[in-house]
Amino acid sequence: MPKRASKRRSGAGASAQAMADTIRSAERRRQHRTAIWVLPSATIPSVGAGWLTAAVTDWYAGAAVIAVLAALVLRRIYRSKGSSWATGAAGERRTRRILIPLVWTSFGRWVVLHDRQIPRSRANLDHLIFGQCGPVYVDTKTWKSRTSKVRLDDRGRLWYGRYSQQGTLDTVNWEAERAAQALGHPVQRVVAVHYADIPPGGLVSAGVTIVQGTELRRHLRSLPKEPGWNRSRIRKTALLADQQLRPAA
Repeated sequence: MPKRASKRRSGAGASAQAMADTIRSAERRRQHRTAIWVLPSATIPSVGAGWLTAAVTDWYAGAAVIAVLAALVLRRIYRSKGSSWATGAAGERRTRRILIPLVWTSFGRWVVLHDRQIPRSRANLDHLIFGQCGPVYVDTKTWKSRTSKVRLDDRGRLWYGRYSQQGTLDTVNWEAERAAQALGHPVQRVVAVHYADIPPGGLVSAGVTIVQGTELRRHLRSLPKEPGWNRSRIRKTALLADQQLRPAA
């Protein structure tokens, strides 16, 4: 198992960001190894091009050519390919920011926990929300393609462009069931999607509600209230969740 980055984080997206940092560190080590043999090999032709330029014009232009060629080589070596983990972490932080006003204006009627570890599993829960509607699990998806449509087919299965997302929803349901076992109460399931467009009102597939990330607060506030879920029960259940589902990072 790869070692995580030494700098520990907590909160929304922490575990995904830790994995992204690990991948980026490994990528940077590979880039350093590449630079050791590429840079000496690129020096001779760069200097040659600079010398020819200086011979035709002046030494200022020659030095500029050498600098530009060196910068191009370094940029190519150290160009980052990016990471789906980093993208996911950024999406979870975006969801956290969307949820902040929900808690600040609730006077104890909403409690939110982020990035919680599922017991005896490497999986984590992106966001657990407790309100008068009971517990809600929100999984964040960062689907950046504006041209890939999020839709349901004739059988009610979720698609993102050409790719079926039923496996994603199966995972969300499994994670919510594990949360329900820890809390001793059913947990509602929501997927919050960033960037890709979701039809107004959201979609429902396999027992999971799919909403636009920007509509998440509105959706949560619209959920029916469950009997007995007052501030005291919300606070106690959130405390239980904090004890049973520890921070993932």
